[in-house]
Amino acid sequence: MIGRQGEDSCGESGTGETPQERKQRGGSPAARGKRSLAGKSTAVSQAFFSLCIPFIGLSMSFLSLCVTLIFLYQFVKIMHMLF
Repeated sequence: MIGRQGEDSCGESGTGETPQERKQRGGSPAARGKRSLAGKSTAVSQAFFSLCIPFIGLSMSFLSLCVTLIFLYQFVKIMHMLF
């Protein structure tokens, strides 16, 4: 076989395009598929983390409330000891 895998001896890929045309289009179908999957993966990650942000905010608020209550408890305990 003279050409690369998937090509005939004239450099045609069977889709009617030359290697130069394929290069202009953005590479092989496998490479375009990988880029497509990478884009989908990024979109899924962004969607997931955008859903998590409100829960992270609630967690931080809850943590802040707990710390405030602990300090308030300690303050009341100290004031009770003084008076």
